[in-house]
Amino acid sequence: MGRGARRVAVWFCLAVVAELSNHATVSAADGTPQNVAEAVTIATELAKATGTTGQAALAAQADRISGIPADWIVPCLAAFSDATPAGGNWLRSGIERAVERAGDSLSADALMAVVADRKQPARVRTLVFGWLKDRDPSRAAGLLDGMLDDPALDLRREAVERKLAAVAAADEATQKAAHRECLAVARDVDQIERVAAWLSEHGEKVNVAEVLGFVRNWRVSEEFDNAKGVGFAKAYPPEAALPARPETEQWKPVASADKHGAIDLNAAIATKKGVLAYAVADVVMPRSGPAEVRIGSPCAVAVWVNGKPAMAHEIYHASEAIDQYVVTAEFREGTNTVMVKCCQNEQTEPWAADWKFQLRVCDPLGSPLATQPAHEKGPE
Repeated sequence: MGRGARRVAVWFCLAVVAELSNHATVSAADGTPQNVAEAVTIATELAKATGTTGQAALAAQADRISGIPADWIVPCLAAFSDATPAGGNWLRSGIERAVERAGDSLSADALMAVVADRKQPARVRTLVFGWLKDRDPSRAAGLLDGMLDDPALDLRREAVERKLAAVAAADEATQKAAHRECLAVARDVDQIERVAAWLSEHGEKVNVAEVLGFVRNWRVSEEFDNAKGVGFAKAYPPEAALPARPETEQWKPVASADKHGAIDLNAAIATKKGVLAYAVADVVMPRSGPAEVRIGSPCAVAVWVNGKPAMAHEIYHASEAIDQYVVTAEFREGTNTVMVKCCQNEQTEPWAADWKFQLRVCDPLGSPLATQPAHEKGPE
């Protein structure tokens, strides 16, 4: 090879090296992460996303995560632990594309290990269970057999459904035993009601309100003024001397017979508009510490626990659902006092007629914690 040819060859090689170097730099900045640590860092930052700003940048980061190899996927899942709602969605969009690209190279054993580890966040375990079910349905189904008490509620729900399906063709005694077991562990209201209905149809009466843990026995005050909404922020006598003790003749005992524990103030007091009332109940807790107070109402409500404010929501007739509002409050072991302020406005539409609330005290999974003193037991 002549000197000129060698010079051309050298320049060609240098050009190739420069191009490859430039490509690597671009890849490191905008393309697939270069190592698992970088992938985890990107996932962690993506999981912190909030609001609607910077959407293009977030989409680009999710695209980068979508290109990671199969064995980096599980380490990146740790970012879900502290993810914001928006960040979790962005991270999931990238991770799920990475899972799709990985195909069979994503180890089912690795997925099994994540799902089986109850210390992992429920969101992660539920997500990974779906991937496992797509790849190896029989192994996924086998895991469900041990998930009737799982802390991931979506997995628990699937375990209950699998248990019930497994005994569908069995004799009645076997089916009853399975339904009783599922009733004790189910936490989704619709699933509890379905299991309870089956048991009732087969001769076993179930008190759904008791299973769900609603506080059903209260003492209800007289009505107070809430014309033009003035009463929500006003401290009437029951909240001016907290904790309130409803021992005067202006308070009446009200027991709920509703399957969802609703206290109907229209029935207890009168069907009126622009008014409010207080309701007080004693509940017994098995131990001291935090617990979730869960209330549902179409009206504006405030709640106190042992005289301390727990929550307040001045919203009228926007929606109504079980566990509509949830707050964590401190309770003491033994008897505690819960007070609700329920305000009705002056809307006249038929759908704004209800003046009621329902309340229960649960752990974070929705397991009932509070009972009521024997002298305040609800209707059977």
